[in-house]
Amino acid sequence: MFNSFPYDEWGDTITDFWTWGGHNSTGTFIQLAIGFVLMVAALIAWVKMENTKLERQASMLRQAAALPAADSGPTTSG
Repeated sequence: MFNSFPYDEWGDTITDFWTWGGHNSTGTFIQLAIGFVLMVAALIAWVKMENTKLERQASMLRQAAALPAADSGPTTSG
């Protein structure tokens, strides 16, 4: 198995590794803010999509309820 870990052991010298800066740096908070904004935007988009689908289905059901059934024959009063 290939070991790509460049250190012999995990110590205090390598615990503060981030792509955009160290712990509590501006880059960390910017990354957190971007992630939060994208999560909220995805939730809003999902709710709007589901609402559109529900409205379309409700419209189809209302149209189906207004039309007579195809298999019912003429009705006569007795």
